[in-house]
Amino acid sequence: MKTIRTTESVCPHCLISVPATVYEKYGEVWMAKSCPDHGRFDVYLWPDVEHYEWFCGFTFPGFSRVPQTEKVEGCPHDCGLCPDHARRITLPEIEVTWRCNLACPVCFMSDRHVPPDPSLDEIHRMVETIRSFDGPCFPLQITGGEPTIRADLPEIVEMAGRQGASAVELNTNGLIIGRDIKYLRALKDSGLTNIYLQFDGLDPSTTRVLRGRDVLCDKLQAIENCRAEKIPVILSVTIVEGVNEGELGDIIHFAMDNLDVIGGLALQPAFVSGRFELGKHKHLSVGDVARLISRQTEGMIKATDFWPVGSSHPLCYGSTYLLRENGGYIPFTRHLKEEDYRRCFNSTSPQGAVFMDIVAGGSPSKTPPPGLPILIMEYMDAWTMDLARTRECNLAVTLSNGSSIPFCVYHLTNSLGERLYPHGGRRRHVACA
Repeated sequence: MKTIRTTESVCPHCLISVPATVYEKYGEVWMAKSCPDHGRFDVYLWPDVEHYEWFCGFTFPGFSRVPQTEKVEGCPHDCGLCPDHARRITLPEIEVTWRCNLACPVCFMSDRHVPPDPSLDEIHRMVETIRSFDGPCFPLQITGGEPTIRADLPEIVEMAGRQGASAVELNTNGLIIGRDIKYLRALKDSGLTNIYLQFDGLDPSTTRVLRGRDVLCDKLQAIENCRAEKIPVILSVTIVEGVNEGELGDIIHFAMDNLDVIGGLALQPAFVSGRFELGKHKHLSVGDVARLISRQTEGMIKATDFWPVGSSHPLCYGSTYLLRENGGYIPFTRHLKEEDYRRCFNSTSPQGAVFMDIVAGGSPSKTPPPGLPILIMEYMDAWTMDLARTRECNLAVTLSNGSSIPFCVYHLTNSLGERLYPHGGRRRHVACA
């Protein structure tokens, strides 16, 4: 066994922190960890050692945030954020409900207990906390549950803008905005800047498997309504091996054919959390998804066209920016040199906009030419958890008590589906800003 690196992880059953070794096995990358009570676990991480090590080499200086909690038990039990956290938050999230109008089999939101919605005062405190720690000009993602089931969502969007949000993104399944364009228009008039749309494929059978019923027409109508209202849409694709991993090429072509409304593509391999178990399905990594895209686009996009995003740990994201060229498209990163990336990188860019912002910075108008940002987002669960990555997370959920929990830690559950951090709950006293 060749050791690649050492780190820390958690036991999938009791969630205690344990040492972990990342090692090579038949050219692939695996992690080994042992719990005193539950034994040893060997977990697949990445399809190719050389590619993995290339990603690991893209380290950028960190810009830490002012700590909000003390370090007592160590990561991931002291969130957040504790003094060990090494990155600023480039995309803060707030959850405005834990209710939903779907019951998706792959959802990471546990359905065992649904707390009451946070009040407007609690949501105000969440946004106030973000402004206190991240400054007066910050992007914000509103998520849930399904946020559009709240009748006062336009009021929440407007309030976020008043408190200094430079952009307000709505994470939604699209059912309501697809059926009620007046509601969508009210959100836009309140200051909504874009939609982050759950979109898992172009085959109706995919949505039946992943969402419990065929909702493809609703999602396509949501896109049409956003086109009519000139609201950019980011397509958020949950990828499950054996279900929709073969649709990535078609989804990319669909997005490129609709650049007037599609502003980006976020590809998210499924992870174990809440009521979703991968079971016999394989954990897919950034490297796996990049390979799938290369095959499905017949090499028009290569696996090496996806580069790490410097605002987080290099293993968390792989990204590129597709530009139209000669009737097709070409990844901008193919012509980017590493030294130019480091020189032009903006540490405040949200993860999906890193290369688009570099392209824009090189144009006379400071506006990028039409193109498609693609972001592969590899979230971790109790099996794949690498605590070196959590300390560099740039995506955090802010709770009403003021704590900010890195995304993968906030949604961390043990093998029974029990959460380390309850929805909207707290584990430890949070310091004031």
